[in-house]
Amino acid sequence: MLVSFLSIIALLVAFILFSVVFYRGSVKDEIIKYNTLGLQKTTENYENLIAMIHSSVLTFSLELPEVQGQSIDYLKAISTMQKLNLFLSNQLLYLDNVFLMYKDSGFALEKSRGADMDIMFKRYYNSPDYSASFWNDQYAKPYKFQVLPSSLFAEQDSGNRTGERMLLPIVVKNDQLPDFYLIAMADADMIFSKLHQSINDSFYILNEQHQQLYTSSRSEKVSLPKFTDESGYVLKDSTYYFYIRGASGLTYTHVVPDTTISSQVRWNFSFVLLLILTIAISVIASFLLSVRINTPVKRIIDAIQKWNTPLPWMSGIKEFNIIHDKISDILKTSRDINQDMSEKESLLRYYAYSNVLKKIHQQNVGSTTWIPTDRPFVLLLFQVNYKSKLHQLEVHEERATSFIREYVNRIISETYSDSLTFQMENDQILSIVFTEMTDPNIPITLEQIHHVLEAEREYCFLTITSSGGTEDWNEAYQTGLDQLTMRKFNDETQIIVDKEQQDEDIHLSHAQEEELDANLYSGNETDVLQLVRRVLGRMKKRNESAQSVLQFAESMVYRTQKILQQRNIDHTSIRHTLTELQNCHTYEQLDIIMTTMIHSSALLVNGLRDKRDHIIHFVYEYLEENYDKDITLDALANKLNISRSYLSTYFKEKTGDYFVDYVNLVRINKAKVLLLQPDIRIQDAAQSAGYQNINSFNRMFKKLTGFTPSEFRKNELQ
Repeated sequence: MLVSFLSIIALLVAFILFSVVFYRGSVKDEIIKYNTLGLQKTTENYENLIAMIHSSVLTFSLELPEVQGQSIDYLKAISTMQKLNLFLSNQLLYLDNVFLMYKDSGFALEKSRGADMDIMFKRYYNSPDYSASFWNDQYAKPYKFQVLPSSLFAEQDSGNRTGERMLLPIVVKNDQLPDFYLIAMADADMIFSKLHQSINDSFYILNEQHQQLYTSSRSEKVSLPKFTDESGYVLKDSTYYFYIRGASGLTYTHVVPDTTISSQVRWNFSFVLLLILTIAISVIASFLLSVRINTPVKRIIDAIQKWNTPLPWMSGIKEFNIIHDKISDILKTSRDINQDMSEKESLLRYYAYSNVLKKIHQQNVGSTTWIPTDRPFVLLLFQVNYKSKLHQLEVHEERATSFIREYVNRIISETYSDSLTFQMENDQILSIVFTEMTDPNIPITLEQIHHVLEAEREYCFLTITSSGGTEDWNEAYQTGLDQLTMRKFNDETQIIVDKEQQDEDIHLSHAQEEELDANLYSGNETDVLQLVRRVLGRMKKRNESAQSVLQFAESMVYRTQKILQQRNIDHTSIRHTLTELQNCHTYEQLDIIMTTMIHSSALLVNGLRDKRDHIIHFVYEYLEENYDKDITLDALANKLNISRSYLSTYFKEKTGDYFVDYVNLVRINKAKVLLLQPDIRIQDAAQSAGYQNINSFNRMFKKLTGFTPSEFRKNELQ
């Protein structure tokens, strides 16, 4: 044994020394090759991305409407912004934004706003390297595509910079549009983190003039040498500069200190010392272990030969006594396992049925012997929902479900003695009865369970269903789960006999969605509640499923959160609404939850509105007092002694609404109040609200409310 240990040690030491000596010379070449291959992959990724951005942005520019002219068509601008947002949703382009630059109008348009170039690049996309004058100069530049140096862009407001990020501007021009070009703002740091293929983080991108377009390390200033070839590396001042020039003319560079490479090919004193210590310890340990094992093993073998001899099993050999005790423990454990396995037969059956019902792959195919293949079966599913009163008893839901399972098992066993009942989830119970789906005792048994559990209606309610009529256990189980989702929206125990044919879900029309968003945005609590309650009333009248009702409620929560985000309002105060919906089971509870959420949202919006400056306040007051007169943006701008374009941009920025849309919203809201008076004609209500053309009034009313004036009056006065 000692000789074998020493031989193995000698072979391992020889292999280690041979490996170190043999491969030491090629380590440096491998490290250089690794850095070169990593840079090649990075270059390929960047070149593909730049080509894809160029092609995508150029194609996008060809699909834009006519861009010539001094004036701005806001309807086309809105359409273009929608197209921009759709275009920017392509995450493979890594674009933060795209700017459309119009020379004739001096206008810049991006995904969320349009503004004069001075305002856009001084406030919203402020950069120390790029001003509005710089972008104006680009119209006269002869290039058609150019990647500019990256810079830090942020929103500048009252001397504060917010949302600062490193962006790489890419300018794309269209030959057919000399007074128009696009700027693709690429997220430089995101691109680096996704496309960079190396453990080395010192990365640079240079243009054909050797100007640095991007560097991953902004804290260090590195002077890069001139690169004469298309690719390779340069060793200068104990630093390796790996570089590759791409097809776009850009040069990609990795900077690796020579110490990083040299340290990996130099003999390490710690390694040599550790090798010597390892050899010495291995030799000593081998000797001691061989001596330690030799004598006890001989005595153990002698004792094993006398295993059946009726002598006391006490020996001076400590190791033998340990082995004897362990063998005794193994035999005792084996007997205990056999006994336990016989007692856990029902548990094994539970796991077998759980696997086949949930279609879980079974490594031990023999477990399927528990599942009969020639007997018809019916699955009885019980979904438990607990009410808040249960928590007052300090009883955990899992514990309560186990009690209910005992009730269910006792009732079913009276009719089906070979049935199986077990708990599938914390709130789900399943019973298997071996009979036909047409068995008349099944509905009787379910009614008995319903009757017994009525005593616990203050604490919980159940959804009960049955499924079967197939040989596929998983199919039957999934059918039962689908039928459970058909329960109606209330807090009573229900028995779902079969999967009902569902009517088409109640959805808001496009016009109603626009009206809802507008009222949420403006904080009109009454109008929002009126629309929500109207939808919930229709759902209650049609006896919609709980799933449909809660889906509508959740959509309202998400829509409200989205509106608050658009207005830059903290919406954390309404996040708990989703949690409350999980324990909501009646329309009364839902009305309270929705009312509270909408009221909170309106308070936040109205609180923001109270902070408006004098321009917005003046516009609101003027519209409130003169909505029935001829109102134009020019007239209001003259009263405020500001330009029409500035007022339009300022109003949209501060309120989120276009001026014309807000005027129509105010007039239609006034008209709705007048239409609630049955003695006022629709034409008179239109004129009182500021509409001289009844057709224009009808069209705008339907657009904002989803109803014609007569339909609105009929619905509200019923």
